[in-house]
Amino acid sequence: MAWGLIVSFVVGALCALRVPILLFTIIVLIVMVGYALSNIGSGSSALDILAWSFILAAVLEAGYIFPRVLLYVIYVKVLGRDIGRSNSRNGSDLFTNNLFQAHSDARLSAKAERGGVDKARPGMPD
Repeated sequence: MAWGLIVSFVVGALCALRVPILLFTIIVLIVMVGYALSNIGSGSSALDILAWSFILAAVLEAGYIFPRVLLYVIYVKVLGRDIGRSNSRNGSDLFTNNLFQAHSDARLSAKAERGGVDKARPGMPD
């Protein structure tokens, strides 16, 4: 049964790369039902079959989660830290630039609102 668990983990990891979570959930249910149906005639108890089908489902889910966590750690934590370091050396850190410059106080002041429509768009015909 160890090979079955290893194969389930690998299948879950491969599915994580291309299969959406809803379809993967359906695949896990099919695997659980297929395992239960294939082992009914083997003389195993219902509790044993149920336990092993849940174990297979858990290993499939762990295989699905593993690449997602690995990609998160690589792209967000490691590469994000490196990008943050290179930006801070250039002086273009997140906190040095005003990301909300379009909504700064100068543009929302009453002085900007006093200008007429013609001044806001010069050269526009009526």
